Amino acid sequence: SSGINAEWPLRPGILEDEFNAEEVQFTSISPEESYPQPSKSYPIPEIYTGTILTERKSHFQAHVSQVFSKSDIENTMRTLLMNPKIAGASHNIMAYRYVSESGTLAQDYNDDGETKAGGRLLELIDLMNVENLMVVVTRWYGGVMLGPSRFKCINNIAKITIQDSGFYYTGDVSKKKKKKK
Repeated sequence: SSGINAEWPLRPGILEDEFNAEEVQFTSISPEESYPQPSKSYPIPEIYTGTILTERKSHFQAHVSQVFSKSDIENTMRTLLMNPKIAGASHNIMAYRYVSESGTLAQDYNDDGETKAGGRLLELIDLMNVENLMVVVTRWYGGVMLGPSRFKCINNIAKITIQDSGFYYTGDVSKKKKKKK
């Protein structure tokens, strides 16, 4: 048994503290040790959780949050990992970009064991010209190796979730130059 219930994975929308720890199988450490609490000096971040993409028994789900500092990034990750379903996933691939108070662009990623996935996720948010945003793609491995198609799954679910989150704003595309006749 996978330890996943009928309501798994998380419903799309803003992440809420709605989970039942009895439905998740823990391994070597207790839940209290596994899931750090958000920093008391920062508010719990608003995190948008997207829909699920399933590919050959693997499940992918993206989570998006606005970030403006390294502390925001750490607090968002802590908040996500408080959920045993996310913390117990095979991988939580993360990338972020934000403009610091000094005006410099800060960006980084974490593969979380899914080799090269974080770099590709960062490349996606760079191509989308996203700033002040963090995206985490959670993958629950289904037992079938996906090969390079896993990158397409990771980026597709990330792109959809970024666009649906309400944190992503596109520029006015109606300003195209008209051809002179």
